[in-house]
Amino acid sequence: MTLWQLKTFATVAKEGSFTKAGKVLQISQPSVSSLVISLQKELGVKLFDRLGVKPHLTEAGRLLLKRAENVLATVEKIPQELEEIRGLKKGRLRIGGSALAAASFLPMAIQMFKKNYPGVEVVIKFQAGEILEQMLVDGELDIAIMSRRPHSSLLHSEPYREEQIVVIAPPRHPLAKRDSVPLKLLGKEQWILYTKGTPVREMIESKFAEIGFSLTPTLEVDVQLGARDAIKNAVAGGLGISLLSKCHVLSDLKANRLKLIKVSGLDLKQPLYLTVQKTRRGSPFVEAFIDFLRRYPKE
Repeated sequence: MTLWQLKTFATVAKEGSFTKAGKVLQISQPSVSSLVISLQKELGVKLFDRLGVKPHLTEAGRLLLKRAENVLATVEKIPQELEEIRGLKKGRLRIGGSALAAASFLPMAIQMFKKNYPGVEVVIKFQAGEILEQMLVDGELDIAIMSRRPHSSLLHSEPYREEQIVVIAPPRHPLAKRDSVPLKLLGKEQWILYTKGTPVREMIESKFAEIGFSLTPTLEVDVQLGARDAIKNAVAGGLGISLLSKCHVLSDLKANRLKLIKVSGLDLKQPLYLTVQKTRRGSPFVEAFIDFLRRYPKE
């Protein structure tokens, strides 16, 4: 069964004549008859009864006409819907973000993107990096902003931006009052850090290793929901100092819950990677969002 057979059959039913249907379709009357006959043979039912010169639908013909009209109407919409997708007037984009991206720029960027493309439905998922990577591989996300490069060869990733990492202390910590503190002086402090292997933990361990220090935190926090708040609360409570992204502590600094320790020669930045499944490259929505992000202010 072809769309052309269905359209020919529906046109005959509408016009009430094989000859008129041929004129509408710009084919000969024998061609119309041949298409209808072949459709009847394929389906094994009679579609028209001849009552005088006018063809009348059989019960099977009436059922097929109802279904054929639905199919043809759907097919006719396809070019328009595809044009809407090409023009980014209608569609769906699934975006993932790490906790760092969620706390810094991504929500505002998505809001601005939606203003530019109001017909595009945007679904947002904030998850840990390994979960985002798996969601991209499984096709559950179109694009993600992650704190680590992915491991899968199915994904394309590129550096996008960096977020400043700062040393935080309780409000009355003596080192917070100084204009600058040497890194080796922080080796004597009690540190509250994420568990070993996390990006920020690796950064500070590497810096201490450069000056011959081995950093052993007094308190380790597993990376899970609420971990960042746990670190901030522990620091604010006077249990030690820590490292976090500046965007995560801005409200605490403003409320005087936490203070920054300015460390000479310590400039830590956490990279964020724009990551997309390779099969999704070329999608108008994905490419539009990537282009938008590249033009989005980095500060």
